Amino acid sequence: MRKRLMMLTITVCLSILLMIPGCGGKKAPAGEGTMGLFSLLPDNAAGVFSVNFKRVVQLPIFDKLIKEAEQKPAEEGKFFKNYQDFIDKTGIDPKKDIQAMAFGLYGQLGGKEPDTVFLANLNYKQDTLLKLIKQQAPGFSQDTYNGIAVYKFKDDKGKDMALSFLSEKIIAAGLPDLLMKVIDIYKGKGQAVTNNKNMKPHFDKMKSEAIVAFILDFPQEAKKVHDSGMFKLDLTKAEVIIGDIDNAGTTWTAEITMISRNEEANQQLVSTLNGLKMMAAAGGPEVEELVKNMDLKASADSVKLKVTLTEELLEKLKSKMTPQMTPPPPTQAPATEAEVE
Repeated sequence: MRKRLMMLTITVCLSILLMIPGCGGKKAPAGEGTMGLFSLLPDNAAGVFSVNFKRVVQLPIFDKLIKEAEQKPAEEGKFFKNYQDFIDKTGIDPKKDIQAMAFGLYGQLGGKEPDTVFLANLNYKQDTLLKLIKQQAPGFSQDTYNGIAVYKFKDDKGKDMALSFLSEKIIAAGLPDLLMKVIDIYKGKGQAVTNNKNMKPHFDKMKSEAIVAFILDFPQEAKKVHDSGMFKLDLTKAEVIIGDIDNAGTTWTAEITMISRNEEANQQLVSTLNGLKMMAAAGGPEVEELVKNMDLKASADSVKLKVTLTEELLEKLKSKMTPQMTPPPPTQAPATEAEVE
């Protein structure tokens, strides 16, 4: 069995639930709420994500996925048999114990997979989690940095990882070097991403009530004029991308804003994208409905995209994108000598 990062308990939980990276709001003490966690992430992040897990556990799909997983036979070699087994082994009930989560991405976006550091504000039992790490993570060792214990191990790809229990309510995990920077900030040294020159002006725009939210630096190599012959896009002044995903009943909304202080180029981008929407609408009734629910707007300093999708439409799109297996035609058995005669 490929050994997973058992100490990244919440990450494992997210994998089980098929969910991804709610977001900040106003300032909070270090470690309290999403903004408090952001204040512990090193300042050179290429992007930050957060999950409003209190909203996640209220979604009908949360219980639905758990129920579906429990109805399936346990996979051979899988450490957690089901949701209840996860609670029993970790001592963590996601519905009750997780308060906030934040992720920082490091490295150049758009290239190789970025490095990640993870922070969680939750109720947990340190001895229980350490036991899981020792059982499942190869290369386990313990060190101390700046007065805080650092537990090192290998992930399932053989990559060096580390985890620390910063306080009774905060867990941090990621590459050892990144984790040490988090510890430095926690101890009052170093700069946090909330002071990052590009991102700092935008943290107060993140919606604390949303399920998913993020800020991403615009990739440096993408800041250029893109000319395909059919259309021309000027992204030379793009700065950051701000976005969130939210839910209301059976409707999902996603809002993405690209900050780019170039009004003429922004208007041209929206015009081009609207033209592509019209072309895409020919892909069938589901796609046509999808593009009708996309609203694009340009201003002097940004381009905004809002998409609204019902769960019914999402299911239609999912079915359309899922390859349909057509059974092969029946083969005719070779004729016998008697039949030939």
